[in-house]
Amino acid sequence: MISLVVIALSLASLALLLWPSPPSGGLTRAEAVQVGWTHVDKGAVAVSYAEIRRDFNTGFDLPTHHWAWVVAFTGQWHLLCQGGPEGCDPTTEWVAIDYFTGDWIASQHSYPTHPELAAAL
Repeated sequence: MISLVVIALSLASLALLLWPSPPSGGLTRAEAVQVGWTHVDKGAVAVSYAEIRRDFNTGFDLPTHHWAWVVAFTGQWHLLCQGGPEGCDPTTEWVAIDYFTGDWIASQHSYPTHPELAAAL
């Protein structure tokens, strides 16, 4: 019975050692958010999440980044407005930042889906 416990603990320890975790020396979450604010478009009002991504692919014609911070912001951007600020659709914008240097990688807006527009198509 003790041998089963020892084996289980050994396997659990090995799994923790092999679990992909970010290397040391990168930006902290707070630093990534601070850098993200300098690259987000005017209209951002809050951070919805900031997470480390391994082998991040932007979806653009850019090389994959082995370690990146992706910071997402909520807000209202006027390219989605119809007739003034009260007609703006809330949306998000993500900003990808190099995990080690804090250099900007890419940004993109995520647009809301309108059921009435989808039904018309």
